[in-house]
Amino acid sequence: MRPPCGRRALVLALAASALLAGCATPPAPTTAPWSGRLALTLATQPPQRWTASFELEGTPAQGALRLYTPLGQTLATLRWDGAAAWLDRGDEPPRRYDSLETLTADLTGAPLPVAALFAWLGGSAQDVPGWEVDLTQQPQGRLRARRTAPPPAADLRLLWQP
Repeated sequence: MRPPCGRRALVLALAASALLAGCATPPAPTTAPWSGRLALTLATQPPQRWTASFELEGTPAQGALRLYTPLGQTLATLRWDGAAAWLDRGDEPPRRYDSLETLTADLTGAPLPVAALFAWLGGSAQDVPGWEVDLTQQPQGRLRARRTAPPPAADLRLLWQP
């Protein structure tokens, strides 16, 4: 006499696994985190310059950008989703903005194309009105984007480990 958990039990277990797998919700697509250094120069009088280490994760629709000092202290964390964007500087409550562009304009003096950075870091020249991106050195972990309009002109450079 055979034990009751033979071939029939195996088929039932496989069928149950297939049904459960079919009900599972796949995770939201994300990109691998990018990290490196960035430099931003605004053509104001006098010119404004910022440098920071950065970590960028998520997607253009939902993600986070963390900025750090050369000593590794957090300068700011920018978070966004489909509804709003938040700026957290650590020493005050997070501040809510209607858009990521509004947040970056308040933080730096010019709206930055953070959503386009995902494409640019991945080697795709996504068009952003007023911005020109140079991806010729992207395979070496370097990119440069220039904002020509509206004023102030901006020069954004990123360096990362590809």
